[in-house]
Amino acid sequence: MFKTEYDMRAAGTWNETQQTQTDTICPYCGVGCELTVHAQERQIVKVSSPLDHSVTQGNLCIKGRFGWQFTQIREQGRDASPQKPSVPLHS
Repeated sequence: MFKTEYDMRAAGTWNETQQTQTDTICPYCGVGCELTVHAQERQIVKVSSPLDHSVTQGNLCIKGRFGWQFTQIREQGRDASPQKPSVPLHS
Protein backbone atom coordinates (compact mmCIF):
# COMPACT_ATOMS: atom_id res chain seq x y z
CA MET A 1 0.00 0.00 0.00
CA PHE A 2 1.18 3.54 -0.66
CA LYS A 3 2.55 5.65 2.14
CA THR A 4 1.09 9.04 2.90
CA GLU A 5 3.00 11.98 4.27
CA TYR A 6 1.39 11.31 7.65
CA ASP A 7 2.50 7.64 7.65
CA MET A 8 6.03 8.52 6.59
CA ARG A 9 6.40 11.25 9.21
CA ALA A 10 5.17 8.86 11.91
CA ALA A 11 7.67 6.22 10.76
CA GLY A 12 10.50 8.74 10.55
CA THR A 13 11.03 8.14 6.81
CA TRP A 14 9.76 11.53 5.54
CA ASN A 15 12.77 13.34 4.07
CA GLU A 16 12.09 16.47 2.04
CA THR A 17 15.78 16.82 1.15
CA GLN A 18 15.60 13.56 -0.82
CA GLN A 19 12.36 14.43 -2.60
CA THR A 20 12.12 15.57 -6.19
CA GLN A 21 9.46 18.06 -7.27
CA THR A 22 7.90 18.09 -10.71
CA ASP A 23 5.45 20.72 -11.92
CA THR A 24 2.62 19.53 -14.15
CA ILE A 25 -1.01 20.24 -15.02
CA CYS A 26 -3.81 18.26 -13.38
CA PRO A 27 -5.44 15.86 -15.89
CA TYR A 28 -8.81 15.47 -14.17
CA CYS A 29 -10.75 18.40 -15.64
CA GLY A 30 -10.29 21.35 -17.97
CA VAL A 31 -9.61 24.02 -15.34
CA GLY A 32 -5.83 23.74 -15.70
CA CYS A 33 -4.68 23.58 -12.11
CA GLU A 34 -0.93 23.47 -11.68
CA LEU A 35 0.34 20.60 -9.55
CA THR A 36 3.68 20.08 -7.87
CA VAL A 37 4.28 16.35 -7.55
CA HIS A 38 6.61 15.41 -4.67
CA ALA A 39 8.37 12.03 -5.01
CA GLN A 40 10.64 10.18 -2.63
CA GLU A 41 12.33 6.88 -3.51
CA ARG A 42 10.56 6.85 -6.89
CA GLN A 43 7.11 7.00 -5.25
CA ILE A 44 4.71 9.94 -5.26
CA VAL A 45 4.29 11.00 -1.65
CA LYS A 46 2.44 14.31 -1.94
CA VAL A 47 0.82 16.68 -4.43
CA SER A 48 0.56 20.42 -3.81
CA SER A 49 -0.15 23.56 -5.79
CA PRO A 50 1.74 26.86 -5.77
CA LEU A 51 0.23 29.58 -3.58
CA ASP A 52 0.63 32.12 -6.39
CA HIS A 53 -1.28 30.08 -9.03
CA SER A 54 -4.13 32.20 -10.40
CA VAL A 55 -6.68 29.37 -10.36
CA THR A 56 -5.89 27.30 -7.27
CA GLN A 57 -4.18 29.83 -5.00
CA GLY A 58 -2.50 26.85 -3.33
CA ASN A 59 -5.66 24.76 -2.95
CA LEU A 60 -6.64 21.64 -4.88
CA CYS A 61 -9.91 19.76 -5.28
CA ILE A 62 -10.18 16.24 -3.89
CA LYS A 63 -9.14 14.67 -7.20
CA GLY A 64 -6.09 16.86 -7.60
CA ARG A 65 -4.98 16.47 -4.04
CA PHE A 66 -5.51 12.73 -3.58
CA GLY A 67 -5.85 11.31 -7.12
CA TRP A 68 -2.14 10.48 -7.20
CA GLN A 69 -2.80 7.56 -4.88
CA PHE A 70 -4.39 5.73 -7.81
CA THR A 71 -1.04 5.71 -9.61
CA GLN A 72 0.52 3.59 -6.89
CA ILE A 73 -1.93 0.68 -7.36
CA ARG A 74 -0.33 -0.91 -10.44
CA GLU A 75 3.16 -0.63 -9.02
CA GLN A 76 2.13 -2.91 -6.19
CA GLY A 77 0.90 -5.77 -8.36
CA ARG A 78 -2.75 -4.88 -8.45
CA ASP A 79 -4.61 -4.52 -11.70
CA ALA A 80 -6.27 -1.09 -11.78
CA SER A 81 -8.22 -1.85 -14.97
CA PRO A 82 -11.98 -2.42 -14.74
CA GLN A 83 -13.04 -5.96 -13.97
CA LYS A 84 -14.49 -8.01 -16.83
CA PRO A 85 -18.07 -9.03 -16.19
CA SER A 86 -18.49 -12.69 -15.30
CA VAL A 87 -21.77 -12.83 -17.24
CA PRO A 88 -21.96 -11.62 -20.87
CA LEU A 89 -23.60 -8.23 -21.18
CA HIS A 90 -25.44 -9.21 -24.37
CA SER A 91 -27.60 -12.29 -24.77
